[in-house]
Amino acid sequence: MKRAILTMLVFAAACSSPSVPAPSATSSITGVPPSEVPTAISLATPEVVGPTASPSPASFPSSTTTPRRAHPDEGVRPHALGTLAGDWIFVAKQVPYPDNIWAELQIWAIPLDSGRPRIALAYDVSLGGIPEAIFDIAPHLHRQFSPDGTRVVVSVNGALVVVDLQTGARQPLGVSGYFPAWSKDGSKIAYVSYLPFAQVVPPEQAIFVVSAGGGPEREIARIGYGGQAVEWSPDGSKVIVALQDGIALVDVASGRVLQRLTDLASGVSFASWRSATPQIAMATGRCDQTSTKLVGLDDAGAPERTLLDMGEPCPTLRVGDPRWNPASRAELLYVATRANLGAMPHEYRAHILNTTSGRDTTLPFDAYEATWTWQGDSVVYVRRAATGFFGDSVRVWRRDGTGERVLFEDTADPRLFGIASLRY
Repeated sequence: MKRAILTMLVFAAACSSPSVPAPSATSSITGVPPSEVPTAISLATPEVVGPTASPSPASFPSSTTTPRRAHPDEGVRPHALGTLAGDWIFVAKQVPYPDNIWAELQIWAIPLDSGRPRIALAYDVSLGGIPEAIFDIAPHLHRQFSPDGTRVVVSVNGALVVVDLQTGARQPLGVSGYFPAWSKDGSKIAYVSYLPFAQVVPPEQAIFVVSAGGGPEREIARIGYGGQAVEWSPDGSKVIVALQDGIALVDVASGRVLQRLTDLASGVSFASWRSATPQIAMATGRCDQTSTKLVGLDDAGAPERTLLDMGEPCPTLRVGDPRWNPASRAELLYVATRANLGAMPHEYRAHILNTTSGRDTTLPFDAYEATWTWQGDSVVYVRRAATGFFGDSVRVWRRDGTGERVLFEDTADPRLFGIASLRY
C-alpha cells in the first residue's frame, strides 16, 4: 500500500494535465517504401556486407495513427486479434497528443508473410514530469510477452496489466511497476519499482517479482537508480540485473547474488540468455575510457570472457540489445551507435557477431533496433528515422542477398521502436 501511495505522489505532476483538445493532425502509415536503401558505414573494423536490393512494396493500404481519443485516459485499450498462427512482428509507436505532453502508445501486430498490420492494444503515456521519476514510455517489447506469445504485460500509469492478445481480456496484476519482463517458464513477472518510504527522495528502486496470475510481490534485488529490465534464465530460476556499479546474476527464490560483474550494463536492453552454450551475452561499457564490449558467460557460474572488444569507449561508441540467433549457436545480433560528446547519436548500425570465429559483420542498413526471424535467415529491423529519436519503418532484410521488404512504414511521424519477433 505504501508503494502504491508513493507511486501516485511521484507521478502526480507528470500525470495531471488539463483536458487536451482533439488531435489536429494525422500521420499516415503506408506499405509503399522509398526506393533508396542506405549504404553501409563501418563501425570499428568489422567486415561490411554488400548493399541490399531495393525493398519490395507491401500489399496493405494506408492506415492512420492519430490518437484514438480526444484526450488521455488511465486505461489500456485492447483490440482482440483472434487466433494467432505463424510468424508475427510486434512494434510500438508513440502518437503524441497536440500538447506533446501525453502520447498514445500503440502496439502493432504485423504478420510476417502476408496480411494487414493491426493495432493490438493502446494506452497513454506521459512525455513530461518529474525528472527523477521512472519513465517506461518506450518499452523493449520482446521481454514483455508470455512464452507462448498470446499475452503481453504492460505498465500503464505505473500499474502492471496483462492483456490477452487473442481475446482482448485485461487482467490487472495489482502491483505498481515498470519495465516488466515475463519469465521464460511463464510463471513469474519481474519489474522495477520503488522501495517503500525511506530517508531519500526520490526513493531508491528495486527488482520485484509477482506471479503471472497476480498476487503478493516480493523484492529480490536493490538496484539504486536504474530503470532497466531484467533478463531471465531459460528455466525461470535466475535473472540478470543491472546495478549502479555493475551487473549481478541473482537467484530468484532466495535473492542471493550468484555472481557479480564490475562491468556496467550498456543500454536499457543489455543481455540475452539462452539454453545453448555460451548461454549469456551482455553489452557493457563504462564511460571512463574503458572500451565498449560484448561479454559472454558459458553459464551462470562461469567466468566472464570477452566476445568482442570494440576498442572505443562510450559515448563515442555504444553497443546494446544483443539477441541470439534462434537457429544458430554462434550468431549474435546487436546494434552499435556512434555519438559525439554532448550530442545525440548520429549513426545506428546492426551487426552480426560470430562468437566462434570472432568475425564481426556490419549490416548494410541503419537500424534503431533489430531482431531475428525464427528461421534465423533474415533480420527484422526498425530503420532509424532521419529526424527525431526513433524509427520510421519495419523492414525484413534477407541474408541471401535477395533484398529487403517493408512491413510497416510511417515517415510522416516516425516514432517506431520496441521490435519483437514471435512464432505461434
